[in-house]
Amino acid sequence: MEAADQLIEDIYDAVTFPERWGGVLERLCALTDATHGFLFTAAPRHDSLTAALWARHNITDRQLADYTTHFRHRDVWANAAAARGLLNRCAVRRGEELVPDAVLRRSAFFNELLRDHGMGRLCALTLSDGDELSSVQPVLSLHRPPDASPFPDETVRLLQDCAPHLQRAMRLRVRLLAGRDGREEARWSGRAIDRLPMGVALLDAAGRVAGLNRAGQAMIDGRDGLRLVQGRLQAEQGGEARRLAHLLEAAVSSGGKGASARRGDAADLRVSRPSGRAPYLLSVLPLSPEAAGPFDDADGGGGGARIRAMVYIVDPAAVAPGLGRRLGALFGLTAVEAGLVADLLADLTPAEVGERRGVAISTVRSQLRSVFAKTGTTRQSELMNLVNRCLMLPEEP
Repeated sequence: MEAADQLIEDIYDAVTFPERWGGVLERLCALTDATHGFLFTAAPRHDSLTAALWARHNITDRQLADYTTHFRHRDVWANAAAARGLLNRCAVRRGEELVPDAVLRRSAFFNELLRDHGMGRLCALTLSDGDELSSVQPVLSLHRPPDASPFPDETVRLLQDCAPHLQRAMRLRVRLLAGRDGREEARWSGRAIDRLPMGVALLDAAGRVAGLNRAGQAMIDGRDGLRLVQGRLQAEQGGEARRLAHLLEAAVSSGGKGASARRGDAADLRVSRPSGRAPYLLSVLPLSPEAAGPFDDADGGGGGARIRAMVYIVDPAAVAPGLGRRLGALFGLTAVEAGLVADLLADLTPAEVGERRGVAISTVRSQLRSVFAKTGTTRQSELMNLVNRCLMLPEEP
């Protein structure tokens, strides 16, 4: 149960930290004895929306390039799924159910790509929802060597259980990039990161802060656990300072390397605050070569330092502006239901919420059941994970 809970948490992390899709695949592979994991889109177009849903585990840069350049349209599994209409709905299928083993092994797809990389058994989950995801047609596939046993029923059930969470996370990711309110897509620029309610620090190849957004600067100016010393981000307390310095050095050194050279990607750390407020939550992320690029400042000058890593800093006690509006837009929550979620984010229990509002605990529980239904969650911890992550959308300019 703990492993499944962590997997679901990782899935919702990927809404705002897309670098963590690789970690989702790695965890799924560990749970299913798969050797490779691949998340891709079967849609014929390739743009920012589809690119945001591509990730891999134990698949090399060369293998990915070979697939996208030479074999994407010769993928006998994907072609069979398309012919049966599976790419347009949510379904789990094993490779043997899509293409007979003998047919697979005669194909160029198997002999010129899969076999050389130790792949031949498949369990795939198509994630189209008949609505928002139909245009991107996401597919998650797990692989084993050709001489391994087929994936068991337990793997099928696990993917079926994960499907609603994966779809919800992908829909939120697509909404973020598509800008449903008419805004432009988020760009790699000072303007984009400056609108985030979390702190964001951009590190150059030397580990110095090349860019710091408005929320991050406010945290530094507050002198409450974090500081900048000679351009380097530091924690104030000794043990945490050493741990953060180590994580930043590791992220910068791996940030320019290929995906196969990195393990684990994100690293997390709590940083205590002398004021006694809830500790800052930091995620240190090395950037892949395709994500790393020169930093454009808020004036769009360009030509800045090349960014090798990012540090996300979350203040758990801070409530993002426009909370009720966002919850209403994303999940259809009423003002009362959005207020309940805000109270829960502030660590109030349902009983304390009822006491504060002067209503019976049964009323609060009824409202909470409605929130669960609208967000597709079943437990308060799952709801908090979802809300915390999707509220990291950019603020209004």
